[in-house]
Amino acid sequence: MSFDLNDKMQEKVDLKQVESIVENIKRKYEEKGLSNDLESLRLQELRSIISEGKRSQIEVQKPEELSADYNKGVKLIGKIYNSFSSFFSLFSKRILSILPGRNELSMDLDSANINYSTAQYLAITSVISLILTIIITAVAAALFAVIEIPQYYLVLVFFVAMFLTAGIVLKYPSIVAADRAKKIDAELPFALRHMATELRAGIGLYRVLQTIAIGEYGYLSEEMARVINEVEQGADTKDALKNLAYRTRSFSLRNTLNHILRALKSGGNLSEVLNNTANDVSFEIRLNLESFSGKMNFIGVIYIFIGIVIPVMLAILGTIRNIPLGGGVSLFASLPLTPTMIILLYVVILPICLIGLVMYIRKIRPTY
Repeated sequence: MSFDLNDKMQEKVDLKQVESIVENIKRKYEEKGLSNDLESLRLQELRSIISEGKRSQIEVQKPEELSADYNKGVKLIGKIYNSFSSFFSLFSKRILSILPGRNELSMDLDSANINYSTAQYLAITSVISLILTIIITAVAAALFAVIEIPQYYLVLVFFVAMFLTAGIVLKYPSIVAADRAKKIDAELPFALRHMATELRAGIGLYRVLQTIAIGEYGYLSEEMARVINEVEQGADTKDALKNLAYRTRSFSLRNTLNHILRALKSGGNLSEVLNNTANDVSFEIRLNLESFSGKMNFIGVIYIFIGIVIPVMLAILGTIRNIPLGGGVSLFASLPLTPTMIILLYVVILPICLIGLVMYIRKIRPTY
């Protein structure tokens, strides 16, 4: 019988169980003296997580609260936002809403374990984007003055910088989530064999999950700690594992959790399932390493071409183009290699190409 976490799970949600979990957490909130409004919002979010399997759209934390954040940088951003809240709010609603990745931001924040609400992160993005845009425009203005480029191009620079910086900051949670997934994949085979060994020794699944949570398995231990925290707050172990499967970007971990849940439902041998899954994950890691080696051979050729061949060619052609000799002038006069263009190529365009290539290598590089 197939069990797909991406569907609505075909089975009905036990609302009594949800309410029981909610009541347990409500009692803990009351013991800690938390406000009823905050408690109500968090309980609504919990109901959504359990019954729908996705992060709630309810904003528990507001942008105005950033000024009281423990992080000094975020605290400063919060103060700037509060000083011009109307402007930044309009910016986030009008500009950031049209950028790609905006609709997935809530899930990306959850997957990356970034503890800010969607509204708060949009506020952070707005402030950082506009500050960086002003800095980039100022640097461009100074550079344009030196190489004699018309200043009206600064308008184009301003808008390109604004959308580019906003897009990068908005994409950051997705990048972090993907990086976490790679590092989880690297630790997963060892953790699965650890779990299989303890299960064969007769230790219960919850105790095994606790062992992984306190073990040295990097982000995997962190995610298991979140699972344990949900269970201690009253959630069922299966529901907590389902939530982990929804939020993680690691395909291997999601597939493993599918197998675990299926085995728990059908009564299969969980230890054997985990061992087989560990072998599959190890095989996928070897394939990824071989694929990366093949890509690096081709990327190395491109790197040499951009970093050595093109600069040398530009230097030779630019020198010939600008030497005031008859034959050279008539033959290469059509080349747009003026001193200004050569400076632009060496100072801006080629470094950007090399930086982009290095970033691409870092993106596809396995972290095993």
